[in-house]
Amino acid sequence: MSRPIKLRRPPQFTAEIVDDARGRLLELLDDLRVLTTEHADDIEVWGSAVTAAGWEIASLGQWLGLEGEAVLLLGGASYPEIAEHQGTSASAVHGRVGRSLTLAPYAQPAGPDGATTRVTAEGLAQARAEYAAEVGAAVPADGVAGTAEGSAPGDSLAERIPEVLRAGALRTTEIVAALPGYRRSSVLSTLSVLARQQVIARTGHGVYALPPAPGEGDGAGATPAS
Repeated sequence: MSRPIKLRRPPQFTAEIVDDARGRLLELLDDLRVLTTEHADDIEVWGSAVTAAGWEIASLGQWLGLEGEAVLLLGGASYPEIAEHQGTSASAVHGRVGRSLTLAPYAQPAGPDGATTRVTAEGLAQARAEYAAEVGAAVPADGVAGTAEGSAPGDSLAERIPEVLRAGALRTTEIVAALPGYRRSSVLSTLSVLARQQVIARTGHGVYALPPAPGEGDGAGATPAS
């Protein structure tokens, strides 16, 4: 890049994404090692396992690539700088940043049919402002954000999010919209922490639900329709 980009700390939600991806990769590679060892003489099993693992690793790579671009943008990098570093075009970077989980809440429909989403300059400015506010705020030891201004004591995000999800699985944008008194970054960070604590379940990229009660199966965690 043409200039160094320094962050005082990574966005918490993105740090959680990296940890989650690292865990998934380690599990995936362990499973692949077992399958290719135990079924080394069965070309169908061996080939299917390698194929499935390869595509999942590729998917994880694209996911992390989007999150990395989001971090650089929040830190002050520009679309042309990221494009120069990657050997691509600024429009290509601009066209895909809306798919980042970190920046997705700021993405708006674009194109004649509204079928694509992009983070506009105004949306990026808002994301940066909220990130700067988040960096400047005190972070609790457990990483879970506290109450919104004006909220009653004990009415924290960690308590409110499960209540929001009682109606069923929701996307992060829908959860953020249901909690207007909180910063988007705080909601996203708390979602990730609660998922790691198994208070809620991540049922897809950017989709959360309450874990199914014993004996209920997976119905509560169904991914909402697009």
